[in-house]
Amino acid sequence: MKATRSFCWGIESKGMDEMGPDVRYNENVTLLIIAGGSSRRMGSDKLLLPVPPRGKPLIRHATERLMTMVARTVVVANSIGVCEALRDSSQSGRQRGEDPAVVYTDIHCIPDDSPGDGPLGGLATGLRRTEGWALTVAGDMPFLSAAACQYLTDLSDGGCDAIVPVLEGRSQPLHALYHSRCLPAVENVLAGGLRRMDSFWPYVRVRWIAASALRPFDPELRTFTNINTPAEWGKALSLLSQG
Repeated sequence: MKATRSFCWGIESKGMDEMGPDVRYNENVTLLIIAGGSSRRMGSDKLLLPVPPRGKPLIRHATERLMTMVARTVVVANSIGVCEALRDSSQSGRQRGEDPAVVYTDIHCIPDDSPGDGPLGGLATGLRRTEGWALTVAGDMPFLSAAACQYLTDLSDGGCDAIVPVLEGRSQPLHALYHSRCLPAVENVLAGGLRRMDSFWPYVRVRWIAASALRPFDPELRTFTNINTPAEWGKALSLLSQG
């Protein structure tokens, strides 16, 4: 079902002191989650798959792995069910700053401006609502590493417009950073009928990062894993069940 309106909640999550020594709160970075896929190969909405041990929906699980890094999260989703999954466990009633041990994150779940344009359209939708850098990931990534993403955000002051990891010779456009400066280039290629995530890269300054640089934070580089099929979900469940 297509989302017909946007949702916004404030969510209290674990304190900054619990994020780990390599992860810092950054109010200047927006977490942008692209969650508009059709899940055809899965046979059901993969973003609502239950993650052990508590059966939390995958989209919620993925969001919570990174949202303590930022003050604002934007989820681009075409399913009201996905937005509802994010709202179900939200908590409200406490203002940011009342308790320094609590990270209060604004989550905005919004419909894609142009659902037929794929992830690139989702990126455009998110960048239109972002000022500065957007840590951009897919909603079907169960092993997102906050420490690895912190490494990427630490590189965001180098005069580039995009920071993209490369794993085994393949770029990882949905585990990357994009500055809102990229938006005109993204919109131009979309207007020209292009849909590949890398189609706008020739028109912006891209910094390529070897994925091996992230191994100190994620030795198996599982942070790049995404789920598309029941077989892939089965393998992920085996690892998730191990904690």
